Amino acid sequence: MKPNKKDALLPPARAVALECVNEILEHGQDLQGVLDARLRGVRISMPDAALCTELVYGYMRLKDRIGALLGRFLKDDSKLPNKCRIAMGLAAYEMLFLDRIPVYASVDWCVNYVKRQFSQGLGKLVNAVLRNLDRMGDEAHDMAVVTKGMPRARQLAVWYSCPEWIVEMWLDAYGEEQTLAYLTAGISSAPVGLRVNRAKPDADALVEELAGHSDCLKREGYSLLFPAGAAPVGMKSMLAEGQISRQSFASQEVLAVTEPQKWQGPVWDCCCGRGGKTIALLEASVPVRYASDTSRERLRGMREEMERLGMEPPFSLLRSATEPVAPEVWEEIGEVAFRTILADVPCSGLGTLSRRPDARYHRTPEGVRDLIATQAAILDNAFAHLMTGGRLIYITCTVNPDENERQIAAFLDRTEGVTLEREWHTPQDSPYMEFFYAAMLRRA
Repeated sequence: MKPNKKDALLPPARAVALECVNEILEHGQDLQGVLDARLRGVRISMPDAALCTELVYGYMRLKDRIGALLGRFLKDDSKLPNKCRIAMGLAAYEMLFLDRIPVYASVDWCVNYVKRQFSQGLGKLVNAVLRNLDRMGDEAHDMAVVTKGMPRARQLAVWYSCPEWIVEMWLDAYGEEQTLAYLTAGISSAPVGLRVNRAKPDADALVEELAGHSDCLKREGYSLLFPAGAAPVGMKSMLAEGQISRQSFASQEVLAVTEPQKWQGPVWDCCCGRGGKTIALLEASVPVRYASDTSRERLRGMREEMERLGMEPPFSLLRSATEPVAPEVWEEIGEVAFRTILADVPCSGLGTLSRRPDARYHRTPEGVRDLIATQAAILDNAFAHLMTGGRLIYITCTVNPDENERQIAAFLDRTEGVTLEREWHTPQDSPYMEFFYAAMLRRA
C-alpha cells in the first residue's frame, strides 16, 4: 500500500501516519493492523517508523482535545477535506507533545502539504491556525482554558478525547474519581508486557535474566513488565526464536486470577481470537483441547503464533460460541462435555484504550447493545456444554457494568444450577493502564 503521489511528497513518517489515520477514521480499520501493513509496505528508517507510530497512537489518543484546540481558530472544520483536517491534527500533536521537533518544522510540512494537495488559500488558513495554536503557549495544556463553559461530562470528553456517552456511562456507574482513573489511563501509553515461553528448556534462566534487566518494572512468574517504548536487548531475536511472546501484563494478570493451574480438562476456549490466552494456558500445561473463533484470519494467526513458539495447536474450528458444539469436536476429544470453558467474550474493549485508542471511535451505544446480546448467548451456550461441577470462566477487557456485573447477574437470574464463585476487576489504580473483568462460575 503506497501513498498517492502528492502524499508521497510528505516526509516519510508523516506520509504513512496520514494514511493510517485516514484508514482508521474514514474506513473503520484497526489501528495496529493498518499501521503494521503500511509500515511493511514502504521503505522507511527505524527512527521514521518510530515517529510514525508515535504520531498515529498519540493523535488517536488525543484527537478530540486537539480538535477542540484547533476549533478555537476555525469557524467550521467539518468543511475541510478529511486529509487536510488529519494533517493539521498530526502537526498540532507534534507541536503540543513532541518537544524534539521544532514548531516551525511541524508547521512547514503541514502547510506545504496542504498547499500542494488542495490549494494555496487553504494552506494559508492552516498556517494561520497552527501559528495561533503556537501562540497559546501553556494555555493549550490547561483544561480549564480549553474546556471553559462546557458541562462537566463534555469537559472530560473533550480533554480526555473520549466519546461523551462513554464518559456519562462511567460517571453514572463509577463516580468521578474512578472515571478520571479510566480516562487518564486511556490517554496514556501502555507498558510492555512479555511472557516467557515456559515450554522452552531455557525458560527459567531466561526469565531470571530478563527480570534482572535495569528497565524491568515487575515480574510475576513467567510474566514481565517493561516501560512503554522500552524493550530488553535482543527482544526481536527472542520473539523470532519463540522464546517470548508479547502479551499485556493486565491480560496475563486476569488469567492468573482465575487460577488456571486448577482447571480440569478438557478445556474449551470458545472465543480464542489469535490465541493469546490459549497459548498462555498451553505453556502452563493447562489441557486446552478445543479452541474456536468466528474469524478465519484470527484462527490462522493463532496457528502461526503456535508454530513460532514450537507448539502443537489444539483442535480448532471456525465456529461461533453461540452455536452448539459440532459433533467432530466430541469425536476429537473423546468426551460429551467440558470440565472448563473459557469465554473471553467479544466486548467493547473500553478497558484497553491505552493500547487500542481507536476503539473509542469505533464503538456506539447501539453496537455495544449488540455485543451484550452476543455475550448473553455465549454464556447460555457455553453453560449448556459444561459437565456437572464444571467451571465457566467469563472474561472481558471492558469497563461497562452492562457487559460485566449486570451481564453475570442476568445470567444467574435466568439459569438454574449455577453458582458465582468469584468476581474480579483490575483495580482502578493499576499501573498497567488496562482494565479487565472476570467472573468464575460453576455448574452444580
